[in-house]
Amino acid sequence: MDLARAAGVSRATAARVMAGTSTVRPDLAQRVLKTAEELGYRTNPAARALRRGKAGAVALVAPGGDMEGLADPFIGTPIRSASARLLEHGIQPVLLLEDGNNTEVLVQHLSSGHVDAAIVILEREALLMFRHLSDMPVPVVFVGHSSVELDAGSVYVDCDNYGGARLATRALLEAGRRRIGMIAGPSFYLPSADRLQGFLDELEAWGVKPGPVATGDFGFASGSAAMAQLLRRDPKLDGLFAASDLMAVGALRVLEAAGRRAPDDISVVGFDDTVVAATANPPLTTVHQPIWEMGLRAADLVLEMLGGGTVTEPVQLPTTLTVRESV
Repeated sequence: MDLARAAGVSRATAARVMAGTSTVRPDLAQRVLKTAEELGYRTNPAARALRRGKAGAVALVAPGGDMEGLADPFIGTPIRSASARLLEHGIQPVLLLEDGNNTEVLVQHLSSGHVDAAIVILEREALLMFRHLSDMPVPVVFVGHSSVELDAGSVYVDCDNYGGARLATRALLEAGRRRIGMIAGPSFYLPSADRLQGFLDELEAWGVKPGPVATGDFGFASGSAAMAQLLRRDPKLDGLFAASDLMAVGALRVLEAAGRRAPDDISVVGFDDTVVAATANPPLTTVHQPIWEMGLRAADLVLEMLGGGTVTEPVQLPTTLTVRESV
């Protein structure tokens, strides 16, 4: 049962009482605490620590110079889930936008005592921001990771890119495909390298020679261009793994124009499980990336660190295969 509803108070009031703040009327605080005891609730140590002379806020740092970037599911979704988790514990999320030109201002804000920790959404272009944030005086947790440098002492949450790529490739192999190509992401981006390696290792495990590999930038247009290149290199491809849903949908358009239909002539698997996968023609089989859970887990790590816990190991969440009609 919801504590606030059971105690007859607002969620904000219940959160403040459980966080140990003294700004709630004594009679309301007593009612909330009594109800919490009856329901078996426990106060959160991180929230209590935040209320003892600290800011009581955590920064959510998103790439992009305006709010439109939050429409990107890989930015907006973990921002929303992390915010929800922090608010559950009476901690105020503060959104900060990083556009590549305001990094010094952002770093100064994070260092000035306005927030007690930061959750940073990383994309492949965000390596410079990471370098500036590596020596922050407050705990920093990254969602995603852009390069090998992030593995050295930083705390991050990501999905199993390598394992997901093996799932995708296995689905193609189990469908009987043996001339399988791949549209990979940018080579300098570590998740791209992990997905390519998973593709190659799964083929090797089955004793199947890899088909041609082309590179895109995760976008629709690059997927179309890469697919055209792959068909020139092997017109008889019967399987394709694209390292993003957008690239897969771009590839499907080129395949259709070339008279190759999925799944009759070629099986196609994407990666991400975004809305474009469900609405593609045909609906796209794809690797599900748990981006909502990544935001939740990042917030949990921050709460643990602010409560006095030590977090040194990155978190890698499992991927799963969402089967639709393209295989």
